[in-house]
Amino acid sequence: MTQTFYMNLTLKNIDRRKVLLILEWCKKNFGKSDFWKNYPYLRVYKTCGYTLDDEKTGRCGDYSKGVISIFLGSHKTVSDLCGTVVHEYKHYLLNEKEYNLERKNLKKRGINKDEDINRMHPHEKLARRFEGKWGHVCYNELKHELHKKNA
Repeated sequence: MTQTFYMNLTLKNIDRRKVLLILEWCKKNFGKSDFWKNYPYLRVYKTCGYTLDDEKTGRCGDYSKGVISIFLGSHKTVSDLCGTVVHEYKHYLLNEKEYNLERKNLKKRGINKDEDINRMHPHEKLARRFEGKWGHVCYNELKHELHKKNA
């Protein structure tokens, strides 16, 4: 099958086991964080990401306090899913205390909207570049496994 065919498939047959496959790829390729004793815990939701105010945000993933959360309902392709897991894994590799300190500094400068903070935050910029570099590599290496019905 062609790569285009794979990339256009929706996530109907994606479940936690396949997200774990991507996470294991990240562990193998990027190793363990210098800031955490353990590898990250994974939470997978079938829904879209929501804010604390229960507003649908379309967030694809989140990383906080050693936990990667993936929102399957916000993804259109398996390739996007690989990118999200790689992005959140980069957050796990970085210093979360620095992330929170910079977030506070941005808020002190009057930047309060989450979308503006995410656009300007140095860790988010690093994670987006990391996702851009490694998301497709991950997908290309795992696509046959990710599209198996019972993988």
